[in-house]
Amino acid sequence: MKPREQRLGEAAVFLLPSLKLKKRSDGGAPMEEKVHRFLMETFGGYTAAAGNIFGYWVDEHGRHSYGEHRQFLVAIEGEEKRTRLAEFLAEIGRELGEESVLLQIGGTVSLIWTGARPTGS
Repeated sequence: MKPREQRLGEAAVFLLPSLKLKKRSDGGAPMEEKVHRFLMETFGGYTAAAGNIFGYWVDEHGRHSYGEHRQFLVAIEGEEKRTRLAEFLAEIGRELGEESVLLQIGGTVSLIWTGARPTGS
């Protein structure tokens, strides 16, 4: 019997600071709940990985940084969904005090700049 396959689009993977996701949003709910609701409503589901996910990087001013993250994966089909995800990542990144959020769609890796000043991870 031939397996049934449903293509969902390109993989979009992004990282958010794991400890900051426990912070409460203006509405009082944890930030991770805000992320959950957005991903479920916009993409119909997601996969998240927690654990030993960390990164080191040098910013444009030569400062070295370290962060521990939760990794999220969604399937994206179409430019509208890409734009909605990038806008959401800029918004949530600002609320978390992050300068930028790492986003990979397909084979392209980008930084989504938030306009926030860094607060540390």
